[in-house]
Amino acid sequence: MLTKQDIKRMIADVLRTEAARCRLDVLAVLEPGEEESLFSRLPANVLESACQRAAALFGYEPRKFSTLDLMADYAFASFVQHRQITFFTSGTTGEPKPCVHTLEMIAEEAYGLAPLFKHIKRIVALVPACHLYGFSFTVALPHALNVPVLALPALPTQPWETLLRSGDLLVGFPLFWNYWTRLKNVFPPQVEVLSSTAPCKAETIQALLESGLSCFTEIYGASETGAIAFRHRAQDPFEILPFWEISAQNPVLPRIRRRALAQWQDLPDYVSLQKGRLLVPRGRTDESVQVAGLNVYPKRVEKVLLSHPAVKACRVRLMRPEEGERLKAFIVLNEGYTPEHLGIIRTYLARRLTIHEVPRSFTFGKQLPLSALGKDADW
Repeated sequence: MLTKQDIKRMIADVLRTEAARCRLDVLAVLEPGEEESLFSRLPANVLESACQRAAALFGYEPRKFSTLDLMADYAFASFVQHRQITFFTSGTTGEPKPCVHTLEMIAEEAYGLAPLFKHIKRIVALVPACHLYGFSFTVALPHALNVPVLALPALPTQPWETLLRSGDLLVGFPLFWNYWTRLKNVFPPQVEVLSSTAPCKAETIQALLESGLSCFTEIYGASETGAIAFRHRAQDPFEILPFWEISAQNPVLPRIRRRALAQWQDLPDYVSLQKGRLLVPRGRTDESVQVAGLNVYPKRVEKVLLSHPAVKACRVRLMRPEEGERLKAFIVLNEGYTPEHLGIIRTYLARRLTIHEVPRSFTFGKQLPLSALGKDADW
């Protein structure tokens, strides 16, 4: 089902994401076709990290390569031998969790999703193919639909009126759509949008439709499972895809399994089940929140904050919509420290957390905010 060219694009995206992770931003957004140049220009430590990630994806022992083509050849041979790819969770709490997807699972998902997009003539990819979401919809799905793929950097300021054409499926993520709507971009006729990795705001979806979008599709799923369900409007429940069975013994936390497999899996969220294989997510079971499309765990950030000698107590939570889309922190300081020590605290966090985990705003007080009933309160 997959070709060497697919594997090469996945590895090129590994190089880009590693460059971005190390904040080599100018390298991370090079135009497609510049992959060989990127391979030769990456610092040795970044290239080594990328080689390790590619080896983990395709199931071979890490080794050095002199060219991207040789690396793609080796990875493709490993994929043909093992017939599986190991994707990883975001890893915001310790080591990323490996999630194995066999060739049979990949094909089942791609052909199970294809009927949703039967009128699509081309897929425009704005997401990295080395992550499960990007792989499923910009590598596997095009094979099921027999359509070409155009991979572009996720830059909302591109000349979309000339890049897009009728019959395109634009595969992106909520943060990109937020910027798209702010820039007042307009869709050509008969262009569809696909979104996942985090819930897309209702007002963003409405703004996309008002800018000429013909159809919006949102996918609900996880790295462990792949795509589980879909919907077209923010006010609608998600419809479970046909290749999943669902057990409703626990209606708040049901279990699911692929029809071809015996193993049951937990959903990543508490949900409400409705008739007709419909569900509404009600909150993460692992207490994570979404920051720029990544799972972030406020309790982990609190733990790191509490390890600083200045911090006596703290709370971390997601900002309210009117405040922004990042984390915020409330801190009670130990004796001898003042809010003027915030710069030291920020530096401490930046060395121990990812950029998405570091709170955007900090509030100081003599005690943690509590409601009239003594429970945690917002601030």
